Amino acid sequence: MLRFFLLCCVSGLLTPLGNAAMAGPAAIASTPHVQLTLEAEQPSSPPGETLWLGLRFDLIPHWHVYWRNPGDSGEAPKVTWRLPSGWRAGDIRWPLPARIPVGPLTNYGYEDSVTLLVPIYPDGAARIGDNVRIGADVSWLVCREECIPEQASLAIDVAVAAPPSAGPTPGRFETIRSQWPLPQPGQAEYQSAGESLQLRLRNTGWPAQRIADLWFASNDWGPIAASGQQSWTNDGDDLLLNLPLGEAPLAPAAPLRGLLVMTESGDDGPVTRGFDILAPAAPTAATALTPLLAMGLALLGGVLLNLMPCVLPVLSIKVLSLVGQDPARSARHGWVFLAGVLATFTALAALLIGLRAAGAALGWGFQLQEPIVVIGLMYLMLALGLNLSGVYALGSRLMGLGQGMTSRSGLSGSFATGVLAVVVASPCTAPFMGTALGFAITQPPVVALTRPAAESLLVFAALGLGFGLPVLLLSLWPRWLRWLPPPGAWMERLRNGLAFPMYGAAAWLLWVLSQQVAADTLAAALAGALLLSFALWWYGQPLRSQRSRRLIAATALLLSLALAALAGTQRAGDATTP
Repeated sequence: MLRFFLLCCVSGLLTPLGNAAMAGPAAIASTPHVQLTLEAEQPSSPPGETLWLGLRFDLIPHWHVYWRNPGDSGEAPKVTWRLPSGWRAGDIRWPLPARIPVGPLTNYGYEDSVTLLVPIYPDGAARIGDNVRIGADVSWLVCREECIPEQASLAIDVAVAAPPSAGPTPGRFETIRSQWPLPQPGQAEYQSAGESLQLRLRNTGWPAQRIADLWFASNDWGPIAASGQQSWTNDGDDLLLNLPLGEAPLAPAAPLRGLLVMTESGDDGPVTRGFDILAPAAPTAATALTPLLAMGLALLGGVLLNLMPCVLPVLSIKVLSLVGQDPARSARHGWVFLAGVLATFTALAALLIGLRAAGAALGWGFQLQEPIVVIGLMYLMLALGLNLSGVYALGSRLMGLGQGMTSRSGLSGSFATGVLAVVVASPCTAPFMGTALGFAITQPPVVALTRPAAESLLVFAALGLGFGLPVLLLSLWPRWLRWLPPPGAWMERLRNGLAFPMYGAAAWLLWVLSQQVAADTLAAALAGALLLSFALWWYGQPLRSQRSRRLIAATALLLSLALAALAGTQRAGDATTP
């Protein structure tokens, strides 16, 4: 705490200091990872002429900040300007980023040093001789393997003066401008190609034999998977890039905007340049996938989703519960299980369509963008794994075994198992799902149940039907289960073994959470997981005092939920540092 306090004090003392080496005024703020400088290109600004300001990030080695689209994780720097009346600020101009690998992820950002230029438009009625103060409240995420949210408030004074007799002397700002993307060469268009987009560039004038590297990043998160494998070919006089689809595909006929980075072999070594790309959809892109074909792919994808590691254990237990039941009872359980699956998929689809209508850019697994949901799913996977390992027994209601219950309770358990199976399937994808769901979630946003919304719901319903079909077929024809050995000790051993995929899913969700929150928040989530494990273990102990057993277990459970709520409300970019 003392070290943290001293760092805050030093940061506060450094903020008002100027930098005499700059052509114009500057202000500096320091954190443990970044020195941020707000600087002006010129010490004065003529009325009505653009004033360029720079936000210069000087980073310690091996740490980085992010581009406008951070890639697989992260958050771009944000600035809120405090300007005199009548003055306004333009958009940040982003230099070329680098691709930064972080484990299996790929981020777009800057290491060492980067300056983000912003145009400021003074009031045309500003009086010559006035001094104005321009302030900037800046927040950013600085990362290595872990990410730290930081922020600073800066201000500089700029004089309002008459235009100089000569133009500004070329300096560091001109060097920064040379790092901006160039205008698009030739023409560009894209079209859908299954699980990828094909970006075609015409009339670029680039000799393909001199291109050493070529990659594309969309301006916004979602259309293109940052960590996916890109490739390019020379198609006659055109260049054809194959880009893997991201989690939020483009709406039909929407243009693709982004940055194309080319490294060309030159006589003096490789030269890297960037180009702004605006690619409209090719005429066939919007009609490449019909609603009927999308439903067929969704049905097939739903069937294959049963094989995913986070789904198979739950479904396996449901299938084992059908062993030894009479055909009529088995069929009822199968239909009710399917009803639970379809109801949950439909509710998820309705929520997704509604949020997209409100303007959110969301795709399959959208709930994983919220830390509280990720923590909840992680705890659920952990609890299911402990149940399968025999640490505690909650009865057969949750898993829908239904062997010691009445008919009504057993059917309720089957419905709950269908809901649970969809919940644990949400982190998973399967072959053929991407194309179908891309069609469903890129229909035009609607508020009422119009045809596009109905088609999206039908695609999700087909996905749910495929997901619930294997269990339904086994319940309708239980004789297929005769291939399994007779009920015995093997069922319990199999049940225990199925716990490990659930632990693996919990570990994967923990990794997802680590990309969204700061280290102390992650520690709170882990402490909650530890308390949850203790609560469930204590609940499973054969103690004489049932009241004491339940009281201690409930207390530990409530504490774990409190820690989960605390951790789930903190995003990595929301915390602040002095």
